[in-house]
Amino acid sequence: MGLFPNAWTVTMREFRLRVRSRVFQVVTLILALIGVGLALMPIGISALGLDQPSSVSVYAAADSASDSAAALVGTLNGIDQFNVEASLADDPAAARASVESGDVTGLVTVDRGGNGDLTFDLYTAETSTSGIVLAVNSAANQVSVADRLVRAGVDPSQVGEIFAPTAFDVTPVDPNAVSPEENFGPRYLLATALVVLMFMAVITYGQWVAASVAEEKASRVMELLITAATPRQLLLGKVMGAGGAGLVQYVVVVAAAIAGLLLQGTLSRLLLGDSGGSSVELQGLNVEVLLVVGLFFVGGFGLYATLYAALGSTASRQEEVQNITGPMIIVGVAGYLISFAALNAPDADWVKILSFVPFFSPYLIPTRMVMGHIAPWEIGLSFILLIAGAAVALWVAGRIYSAGVLLYGQKAGLRSVWRAVRVNR
Repeated sequence: MGLFPNAWTVTMREFRLRVRSRVFQVVTLILALIGVGLALMPIGISALGLDQPSSVSVYAAADSASDSAAALVGTLNGIDQFNVEASLADDPAAARASVESGDVTGLVTVDRGGNGDLTFDLYTAETSTSGIVLAVNSAANQVSVADRLVRAGVDPSQVGEIFAPTAFDVTPVDPNAVSPEENFGPRYLLATALVVLMFMAVITYGQWVAASVAEEKASRVMELLITAATPRQLLLGKVMGAGGAGLVQYVVVVAAAIAGLLLQGTLSRLLLGDSGGSSVELQGLNVEVLLVVGLFFVGGFGLYATLYAALGSTASRQEEVQNITGPMIIVGVAGYLISFAALNAPDADWVKILSFVPFFSPYLIPTRMVMGHIAPWEIGLSFILLIAGAAVALWVAGRIYSAGVLLYGQKAGLRSVWRAVRVNR
């Protein structure tokens, strides 16, 4: 008997059980709200004033440090990495009171030590690792070095030339490679989101399938199901049903997030009066990326979920599912961690090699598309290997499942899995 139509019947049964569950509906709604909230977060940040620059007052404690204090103000205002707004202060007591009341982020007192070097003291409630402290420290170093050069006899007009930015560029071997500086932040966030979504799908929905099999064994429903369908039909049906439910949940969440992004411009104009309010551009996200992510999502889920179902079939109770699926969780976490390391080196040789490993390609291929350059043949070959790996996994899982669904009263473990693999049906 072929896999269909019995497998399709099992698929629809599993799908309806999932999507009609109150837990599934509530979780989907919560995830959708989170998606909308994350998309609208920039508006919330603006409405709360969290995007306002950090104000810093600079006070010259000695007349000989007045020029350096003014230079420090200019340097702080010119730092693009930190949103800082610096100004000179005439009254240090009033400036300290403003810091204590929270109206000003920090007060920098510039003075000269006994050896003639500048000294800087930052009075602030911020921690030593905060952005404002790092910005002041960086600016103070620049001003201090410039002051030393002037005191050493260097013409002040040449100091600016000495500190002029160095002409530095990166020429990649591959002319099609994405420049590291080109919209790095948005692309990094997008790649991170794709990795997290893939990891959540593998772990969450794989556990769904394993728990569903163990639940039917514990309730003895499995003994009735295998009289109407073969174990392989049940296996494929459960994977497709859970995968379909998971795909519906992801589509709802992604659609909610996209709707939030599209509403950003309108809400920004209505709530903040931003005349130029436009929605955030998703750098690196296009139809090709969405298509590849969808294909590798389906293939990756099929690979992991079939093995989850096979391992779940060897468990007689729900309490055993977590232990027996431990190896698959470890593999999923390994792919998750490897993909994060690949974010900073998407075109490294080890990343390219691991992109062809079926267990890791669902994580790495989308990452390489967003963060680096990948040839079409690499995507095609990786997907073929992923489908081949899923087919092998289905064959192995079928052997485990065929015997595993009939194993009762035995402690779930690798020995029971190996025993199930050796069974021929």
